[in-house]
Amino acid sequence: MGSSPAFPITPYNAYSYVVNHFNLVNSKKQVKKTIILTKKTLRLVKVLHSQGVINHFLIHKNVSLGVPAYYITFSPLFYKSIPFFRSVRLVTTPSRKHTVSLSALRLVVPSVRSSVILLSTSRGIIPHTEALALKIGGLILCILD
Repeated sequence: MGSSPAFPITPYNAYSYVVNHFNLVNSKKQVKKTIILTKKTLRLVKVLHSQGVINHFLIHKNVSLGVPAYYITFSPLFYKSIPFFRSVRLVTTPSRKHTVSLSALRLVVPSVRSSVILLSTSRGIIPHTEALALKIGGLILCILD
């Protein structure tokens, strides 16, 4: 995976950073990937872990040149060397926000079938099924295929 920089560069958009690294490790069928730890990356990794996209993750500290830097190492879930989830598609980008109301979410749910929509709501990052149970809408972050 290479050496870590002395001063890690924090990602501009934490959600796209995690999704892109997940898709890279998933397509190359790598065992694990290390990314920079921020509050947003940790939140998304925890939700991906609870949804079964990520098998396990580990938070660790790397001290290089006397400056501590924190990282998350995660591994995607594979079943017989085939990724369980094909991809994670990012919907909301820094330039375009996609929000969905409760009524619009109810209309969209039948068309997603086995996919999972992750929403950023006032209750945190939750899947669409939980948002329907709580009767709230939110910002669509990504879709798990």
